[in-house]
Amino acid sequence: MAKVTVELPPVDSYLKRLGLEKHGPAQKLADSEIIRMSDPYVPSDTTYTRKSVFINSDAGSGKITYDAYYTNKEKTRTIWNDTRENIRWQDAPLRGPFWVFRMWAAGGRERLMRELNALVKKLAGGGQ
Repeated sequence: MAKVTVELPPVDSYLKRLGLEKHGPAQKLADSEIIRMSDPYVPSDTTYTRKSVFINSDAGSGKITYDAYYTNKEKTRTIWNDTRENIRWQDAPLRGPFWVFRMWAAGGRERLMRELNALVKKLAGGGQ
């Protein structure tokens, strides 16, 4: 009986080749696309919230952070659900609470997956 030994490189090398490691090309693309696609939905009273994501987020980390007084989850929930009124945000009608979730529901997830699939395919050598 023949004995066959196969040594595979560590999983990390495969993840790196496909751009899937932390702070890798796929994570940076995902973070930047989520920020870009969410922008039309972000409240824009003074544009501070829209700009704060670039100050408070670390591209490629998988953590996107917006900072403004009305990004407080409890305040948003109280304004949107308890008073049952649609606040008139500047540049409405898209801007308002739960902007990332609403972008996601409006087809953002599918667009992001197409972008990520194309990037991984390209890095794996199967794309242009």
